[in-house]
Amino acid sequence: MTETLVQALSYTSLAVVAALIGGVIAIYRAPGPQMESNVQHLAAGVVFAAVAAELLPDIHDQAPTVVVAGFATGVVAMLGIHRLSKRIEKRGVGGNAAGAAGLIITIAIDMLIDGVLIAVTFIEETATGIIIALALAIEVLFLGVAAVVALPDAMGSLRKLAVPALFGLLLTSGVTVGVFTLAGAPETIIAFVLAFGAAALLYLVTEELLVKAGTVPQTPVSTTLFFVGFLAIFLLDIVG
Repeated sequence: MTETLVQALSYTSLAVVAALIGGVIAIYRAPGPQMESNVQHLAAGVVFAAVAAELLPDIHDQAPTVVVAGFATGVVAMLGIHRLSKRIEKRGVGGNAAGAAGLIITIAIDMLIDGVLIAVTFIEETATGIIIALALAIEVLFLGVAAVVALPDAMGSLRKLAVPALFGLLLTSGVTVGVFTLAGAPETIIAFVLAFGAAALLYLVTEELLVKAGTVPQTPVSTTLFFVGFLAIFLLDIVG
């Protein structure tokens, strides 16, 4: 268990650093709408490939009822989180940062889920865990940028950087809790969690990354980056 935790946390540290880098980029050189769309397309391709190449094959031979239950629970959970974020924004929670409160809380919950998912994949197979951790690092880079950009301009740089730092803390907490609670768990539980995670990541791609990326005109570059991200993870899986 200790070895698995150390491996999982070592690769999760890449995502933690990525979140902080995203925060620094947002503070000192915030990307324009087109560049942000390009990054979103790249991240979407990476996450989509990670789900298709790593998570879905791992649950392919499991009982259909377990897979359906995990997948359905994941969809319901993500829809609930989305509704919660909208309600928070509507009520103006967070004072001057009310506009960002819903987004930050949504990402924070997503970080915990992603952490548990990384833990489960490392428990199942180290190679799968590495690919999932790398894919999520790219996702977290974008989320760090998005969260800091949403914060009020008057907020100090250190306070802004505390947000992506919190994301990193939640991610590592999810990994730690996941390893200690799920190591040695029955295969049905592992399959349920993997199906849940697959649904959560697919929701992120379709309802967050690509929807937001679609708010600016589509370009050949952004479309190409989606397939570049997908192919990069797919080739990494083949080589691994």
